[in-house]
This record gives sequence, C-alpha cells and structure tokens, in this order.
Amino acid sequence: MSAKRKATMPGKVLMLVDNHIDGDSRVQKTAKSMAAAGWEVHLVGRSRENRWEHYDLGEARVHRLPYRPIPPQATLRRRLASFRFPLAAKSIAAMRRRLDLLVLDGAELAQRRMEASAPRLYRRRLREPRLPLAVFRRLVAMRKSWLEMRVRQTEAKLEWQRGRFKGAIEDFEAWFWTLLLRDRAWRKLDVTPLNYELSYAKFIDKAKPDLIHAHDFRMIGVAARSVARARAKGRRVKMVYDAHEFVPGLSHPGRKWLKSTIAYEREYFKFADAVFTVSPALADLLVKEHGLAERPVVTLNAPPKPTGEIREDAAEFGDVRAACELGADVPLMVYCGGAAPQRGLHTMVEALAYVPKLHAAFVINKLDGPYVDSLREQADELGVADRIHLMRYVPYDVLVGFLSTADLGIHPLVTGPINHEVALSTKFFEFMQAGLPMVVSNVKAMSAEVERLGMGEVFESGNGKDLARAVSAVLDGRDTYTEAYRDLERLDQYTWEAQAAKYVEVYRKLLGPKDAH
Repeated sequence: MSAKRKATMPGKVLMLVDNHIDGDSRVQKTAKSMAAAGWEVHLVGRSRENRWEHYDLGEARVHRLPYRPIPPQATLRRRLASFRFPLAAKSIAAMRRRLDLLVLDGAELAQRRMEASAPRLYRRRLREPRLPLAVFRRLVAMRKSWLEMRVRQTEAKLEWQRGRFKGAIEDFEAWFWTLLLRDRAWRKLDVTPLNYELSYAKFIDKAKPDLIHAHDFRMIGVAARSVARARAKGRRVKMVYDAHEFVPGLSHPGRKWLKSTIAYEREYFKFADAVFTVSPALADLLVKEHGLAERPVVTLNAPPKPTGEIREDAAEFGDVRAACELGADVPLMVYCGGAAPQRGLHTMVEALAYVPKLHAAFVINKLDGPYVDSLREQADELGVADRIHLMRYVPYDVLVGFLSTADLGIHPLVTGPINHEVALSTKFFEFMQAGLPMVVSNVKAMSAEVERLGMGEVFESGNGKDLARAVSAVLDGRDTYTEAYRDLERLDQYTWEAQAAKYVEVYRKLLGPKDAH
C-alpha cells in the first residue's frame, strides 16, 4: 500500500533523526510500524547529496533534507587566537597568493640588475625617479620576509584553532557559560542543534504534524522548539522523545562538548509528553538523571519476528556461511555492527589463535579505514588471516536469516563506558532470533541477561584467551545453550512486534480516538 494512502488513525506523525536513515534499523522499524498501525508517518533525516530526497519506507514516507550549517561560532579559542597570532591573516589562501606575487618583485629586481649592466651605448637617462638598486633589493627582501612570517602565523593560528574540543581554554569556556546560563549554555558551546533546526524547521512547520517523535538527543530541542512554534499558532501538537543513549555517559571529544550536550537535552526533556528508551537499565538512569515521575517506556532494539516471507532480492544476500565459502562442519563465529576500537573486534581476532579451525565473520559498516586495517594486520601477525571474513551490512529485514547459519554470535563490547554497561543492543536480539548461542563481554546488562536466560557465555572484556575459552565451551555444548530458544513464547517478547505495540499504546493515548480529534 502506498505511503500516501489515507491514515486510519488520527493525526500526522513526524519522526526526526540526525542521520541519513540508512543503517538506522530502530528508526526505520519505528516509522514502518506506526505507519502500518494506521498513522500518517513522515520520517525526516539528513541527505547525503545536499539535495532533497523522498521515498517510501513501507507505508511511511521518508524525506532526507539538505544540512545547512550556520557559520562557525566565535569561540573563546578563536577570539584568543587573534591575540596569540597578531600577524595572522583571515585567509591562508590570500596570504599564499600574495607570497606568490613576489615573483613579480623578483622579475622587477632582475630587470633593474640587467639595466645596470647593459652596455653604455644603450643606457639613457631615466626621467622618472627610482630608488637606488641596493635599496630596492633590500625592500624586496624585507617584503618577502614579512609575508613569509605572516603565512607562518596564519598557518599556526589555523592549526591552533582546528579541531580543538578539549583543553584548558575549552574547560574554562564550558565552566563560564554553564555558570552564567545553566542549561541554556549549549547555545554558546555547540551550535550543532541549531544547524539541524535551521535545516528541518521550514519542512516541519509546513507539514503541520500532530505529533513529533524525536529520535536521539540531537533532535529533542529541534522537536520541542517546533512544538513551541506550533502551539504559539494555536495548534495542538504532542511530542515524544526516544532516548537511544545516556547522554552523560557518551564518549566525548571534550568536556565542553559533553557539558553542552547534557545541558541541551536537559533543557528540553521536560517538554516531552512521553519518553521511550532502549533498555531497563537506561530507563532507570533517566529517571534518576531527570527526576522523572514516570519511568520511560522501554522499547528494545529487537528484530522483526520471522514471518516466512522472503524478500524478492533476498537471494542476492545469501547467508553468512556461504559468504565465507565455508562448509557446514567448519566452526564459525559472527559479529554484526559498527567497526570501532570500543567494539572490541580485535579480541575476536586474537581468540582465533587459541581455537584451531575457528573462523570469524564480521558484518560491518565499512571495509576500510584505520581500525579495519589494523584487524587485517593483527590477523597477519597471528597467522589467522585466512580465517577472518569481512563483509558489509545486509538489510535488517534479511539479517536474521543471514546470520542463522553461523555457530554462535559474539558481542565483544569494551567495558567501562556507561552506555556499554546498560546496553541491550540490536545485535543481542538479532542473535536470539537467529537461534545463535552467544558469547558477550562482561558488560553489566547484556552479561546478566545471557546468564539469566542461559543462552551463552560471558568472557572478560579485552581478553582474547578468555573469549576463546567461552567460544570453545559453547561449541562443545551448543545444544545446551540453544535450549532457551525452544520457548517460543519467551522469544516473542524479544521481537519488534512486541516493542511496536508499546509505541502504538502511547500514540493512541496522546492523539486520542479518531472521533475526538
């Protein structure tokens, strides 16, 4: 059915996200589910090509809009740079151009020298006043030295300013603006949310939604301020916030950015009519952090329940074992998700050295870059390069079937960061639906769930030898670990359909019955 069909539930829903939508399975599933439940759903994200893009996602409509940032703000570091580098110019290109023009001075100097040495027969008295050759030569040298010095200062100034997210200056700036403006301090510390507001605001206002669903922290202010504009015009608009992460626990490039982001979320949290989040542990943290009277609704990042229906293009993705060109008797562990040091993938490569014949498949977001290259180098050094298999993401609605031919799933997440400790990640539930026993690192929430349900083993984060022990235990007693998956009623709790029902309940509560709207 077309995404443009008439809604059977009251109200138009706008979902906002700060990414390109592709690859964000939670956002896609939420939009499709709410549209299938009867609402008119529009999912708004950021375009890749800096142009408007529109397409259907099930019965929802996707709009990817150009990102239009405002000019960089005058940070304290930028202001101090003018004092630290007083001879620097605004543009390094302009300075280099002026330096290039010195070739003309060189030509003029060479001409003067040639004139001075020309045969007397061709010399004639010049009528215009000219500086003596020695003086002119000295002026050319001084001009060159001056411009070279300004170029060096300009380069140093730009380098001093570039990419500086942390330092004593940034810490002081964060302290000062937070002391002065409290939660409003983000306006002085990081204008990224305003960039998204300017990029999306006209579209949101023109759409006139009845409910705005803000996915993740960057969209909470964009949504709240859009609701404020609508209510100022007398329109009834509701807002829900989907907290994907615990903001104070984010890995951050500096105190300034983190303080800004915490303040930004905190300023607008109180405007949400309902709050969703991704795990029970994160819900508890949000209650404590924001003093909530009502616990956020937990909607797990679970995959859709297998229906038996097969996508027309499913054959082109095949399955992970076939993609690795391995027989059924070859032990295969699989990881799916982002490739980054904090995901601990290097621990999987290390474990291969302790388990002969074991292969590892990595279904990841990119096949190159420093970290992925380091995995290849590590595999070469350990002599296991022929047992690692790197492949790109497959669509989320074929992923469970794709993974199901592996022997077990691995989640080697690094311990420490709060969001790692409270996470029940998408891959955790994808492994469950694929019927794979799993081995996870000793991050709190996931390890506790694995031990409670009895469908895997826990290993010490970063310890490849201990990961190998856990993998061997699962391979040796696989039937014991998959016993938990024979309880279909239990598995149904961990499907997207069960989670989507919670969204439907809240939407109905906020938007009301059809005849009352």
